[in-house]
Amino acid sequence: MENKGDLMGERTKNILVGAAWKMKKNLDKSIAYARKLNEFCLENIETGDNIEVFFLPTFLPLYHMRDIVTSPKLKYGAQNCCWEDEGAFTGEVSPAHLKDAGCTYVELGHAERRRIFGEDDGMLNKKVIAAIRNGLRPILCIGEREKKDNISDTYDFLKDQMLTGLKGVDPGDLERVIIAYEPVWAIGAKEPAPLSYTVEIIRFLRDTLEEQYGKEVSEAQMIFYGGAVSADTAPELLNIEGNDGIFIGRAALDIKYFTAMIGMALEFVRSQEPVPGQAPIDKF
Repeated sequence: MENKGDLMGERTKNILVGAAWKMKKNLDKSIAYARKLNEFCLENIETGDNIEVFFLPTFLPLYHMRDIVTSPKLKYGAQNCCWEDEGAFTGEVSPAHLKDAGCTYVELGHAERRRIFGEDDGMLNKKVIAAIRNGLRPILCIGEREKKDNISDTYDFLKDQMLTGLKGVDPGDLERVIIAYEPVWAIGAKEPAPLSYTVEIIRFLRDTLEEQYGKEVSEAQMIFYGGAVSADTAPELLNIEGNDGIFIGRAALDIKYFTAMIGMALEFVRSQEPVPGQAPIDKF
């Protein structure tokens, strides 16, 4: 049986619910999806709900989203960017251009980008800094490729990924970075990482942040889980102390599925007792 102290934190949590579309949906389908999602958020999420929803389509629809997304609880972003604002980088997309398109978030370091396109921690660190420089919120994806028998090996791997990705970030800007813990072996799998395993990993990540930057930074940093998130597993994942949300991949391409997951997260948020002085997610 899980220790409830490991699952439910003492504070009211601000929750992120995000979706990345990979290389799916053409322009028309992207616009239709965004309109439905915006309508859902306007009708169902109240100003006082400590929740923010975001989606990451392909690059082509981004400029259209400025006129579609009107809910204050809904944001959008991109799945990658360059580490430079402009220059001779054929085929790359500038973080400055993403900001101009109205983006709030940019995902960096997804396992597919690391594996297929050879992105490494040093390159991603430059992208994190570029995103912050342009007023974006980088989502730094970290995750071990396989489940090790000795969890200490996983700790070492994740620590290196996270701290290298954050190297040189001004302490005052660390809160702008979101850490997405996505064990590679769970992405696209039938089941997410075991709950007790995820509890231990998220606790380790926060302990590492506290050791490196102090308790205040560790507590303020947003960390959320991605990898085979489903309607069956989302409630338990949201209950993990130190986990600030869920990041959904291909399953969220179905608008009904994604809005159902948002509804589930809303139920969780509204079930919590508010804590005086808790900063709302709108501060972002």
